Amino acid sequence: MFLITKNYKKENEAHPLLLKEPTNDGNDFPETDNLTKTQKAANKALLCHRCRKIITSQEQAIEVNGEHFHTFFNPAGIVYELRCFKDAPGCLIYGDSTMEFTWFKGHTWQFCICGGCLTHLGWFFQSSSSSFHGLIKNNLTST
Repeated sequence: MFLITKNYKKENEAHPLLLKEPTNDGNDFPETDNLTKTQKAANKALLCHRCRKIITSQEQAIEVNGEHFHTFFNPAGIVYELRCFKDAPGCLIYGDSTMEFTWFKGHTWQFCICGGCLTHLGWFFQSSSSSFHGLIKNNLTST
């Protein structure tokens, strides 16, 4: 049997994420059928890099203008790498909606900040037909 041991410190206790034996089909990554739905969801969570509050999940990732990842610069010349998400319940939307220097044609934007520590995580974009969160890649971390 294989155990996931990364960041697991209790030596005499079975790890909660016990994996099945590998198969002989050449798959180097055994399936994780025995993980609960909550454990699987937690593995896909994306957290604030500063306070580790859950912000969104991989399952919320979307494409906007044909891409999930976008790179833009603001009027001050600061470059941002964004990832797009349908929903980000861990974000608070802050500030007045504006079209000024918008990165997505037809969309207004507002700031997205972490609901835990108030770190700037990105922007909320909205048009008459769609809305999404553009979150700064380096301000998110996975579990």
